[in-house]
Amino acid sequence: MNTILKFRTMQILSHLILMIGVYLIFQSHSYLWLFLGIICFLWFGIVGVNVALHRYYSHKSFKTTNFKEKILLWSSVYTGLGSPAMWCSVHRMHHTYADTDKDPHNPRINGIMRTWFAIWPNMTIPKRFFLPFVQNHMMKWIHNNYFLINFTTLILLCLIDIRLAAMMYCLPVVGCFHGAAAIGVIPHYIGHKRYKTNDESRNSWLASILSLGEGWHNNHHANPGRWYQGEQWWEFDPPAFMIKHFFMKKSDEES
Repeated sequence: MNTILKFRTMQILSHLILMIGVYLIFQSHSYLWLFLGIICFLWFGIVGVNVALHRYYSHKSFKTTNFKEKILLWSSVYTGLGSPAMWCSVHRMHHTYADTDKDPHNPRINGIMRTWFAIWPNMTIPKRFFLPFVQNHMMKWIHNNYFLINFTTLILLCLIDIRLAAMMYCLPVVGCFHGAAAIGVIPHYIGHKRYKTNDESRNSWLASILSLGEGWHNNHHANPGRWYQGEQWWEFDPPAFMIKHFFMKKSDEES
């Protein structure tokens, strides 16, 4: 089974198991499961995707301790977006070729629906984007075993209780998938541009809500190496809060 097929299988199973789990939860009125699922989604969405994959690994926008880096890395594994090394290398390609025909997820070329559901054309990731991430031995091991780790986790949780699998694994995976899709599409069409950039990035409240804080896309593309995206008090940015108060080495905090 090739990588794309494994990814599709993981996403389809996660959507199906989530629907089954939600049905069982409402049928049994066991709503504490939903609370667990929301907490897991917030953690993996904010920390796993936005802090770890995006702002820490892809952009190296802040420094952290070795212990906290391990928390970030393993949190990123259960987002369902592919191996951290692969996601980050594709994201760096996106910034290098933003909204051009070389951008791996340009919605104006691939189409909105294909971009949303990550049905991208076959691509070759240049070594200069990929190799820096597999210099990290743990990241390389996770890349080589990513689907084994995820499918094993999903199966074990299902064997314990399908509601546990639905809320602890599938809800975060489904939420992170559609949150990332929202960023890949919405702020390239809808929103306002604060900065003049050589791309179609826009700031979007809708995208920010769906992605748990990544919707200030124009701010980010203008300053991709910055650990925060929200520039005004009203620009919703939970990842910046987590970075500032939990993950960043205090000596590296910007005034």
